[in-house]
Amino acid sequence: MVQGLYTAEEVCLMIEKGEVLLLAGDSALLSVLPKGKWVAGVTSRFIENGKTLTTTRDKIFVHNITDIAADVKLKAYDASNIHGIYDDAFDNGFSVLIMPFLSDVMNEYSVNCTNYSNFASRAVCGWISVAPVYSDYERNDISFVFSGESGMSYTDAAVAMHIGLSADKYAEIHAFSPFKPDNNSDVIIFEENGHQIENALINGNKQNFRQYLMGHKKDLKFVSQECLVGDYAGILINVAISVETEKDHNKYVSFGTPVHKGIPYRFAAMNNDNSYAGSKQACKNVFSLSCITNYVYPDIFLKYLTQTNGPFAYGEIAYFLLNNATVYVTVGNL
Repeated sequence: MVQGLYTAEEVCLMIEKGEVLLLAGDSALLSVLPKGKWVAGVTSRFIENGKTLTTTRDKIFVHNITDIAADVKLKAYDASNIHGIYDDAFDNGFSVLIMPFLSDVMNEYSVNCTNYSNFASRAVCGWISVAPVYSDYERNDISFVFSGESGMSYTDAAVAMHIGLSADKYAEIHAFSPFKPDNNSDVIIFEENGHQIENALINGNKQNFRQYLMGHKKDLKFVSQECLVGDYAGILINVAISVETEKDHNKYVSFGTPVHKGIPYRFAAMNNDNSYAGSKQACKNVFSLSCITNYVYPDIFLKYLTQTNGPFAYGEIAYFLLNNATVYVTVGNL
């Protein structure tokens, strides 16, 4: 399984050979690639073998899945048809979905995916593409995704590669988080779904959530580095907090992925026990990526994810849209 950073010239040669590629890199490099069996999103930060954290615009990260892909379908989705993605996926295989940051299709999927036909009955994973904005070295461009089949880039549509496996193989999607719910924190329940929320029930009492955060954490900058952990019937989902909003700085709070009505949330705490030691199986992955916020926790990779390879993303998909997670796909033999 070929995984790693390659020059655009090297990637062109792979494409011209008909190889099946999942790509991540700078938009200037991705835009010159020839048509072929590939999809791509934009980022400039990567991890190799769980040890090397790299920032580069000069190379493209490649997950070459040619040797496991028995069949491949590429498709673009917008907000009007993304609901069909699970129907389009292969019964035996997995799909990689890449969506532009803050696009209509991202908002539609993140809020409503649980209502889609065949949701979670077929394996869908992926990530959010965005031009990085974390340093002076990085620039704030429009977020693109790319389809090698059409040779087109999109800012208002997602691209997906549906990968079919041979009958003797099966795929599994895994999500690892370094966080657990802080059981000593308040229970927070929202009364509506959404990326931007005004009020919440705090231990059963309705409050303006922004004002609650200000009283609870005091420091705006510190709050914006935190996340909530929601219990989705036993599945723990991280939601990043952003107290700064364009709509109304005095009333609303925004989130990196939507909160959902009726789900109990708590503030996150670092998981310092060994309960995630099994995540070392990520060394057998055929595709993996991690949240950009995990870039500041290199010890997580050294301890748990020693063979993770791939882009740092601005939102991760393991059926749901996640924050602060590492997502990876393994393929096993029946």
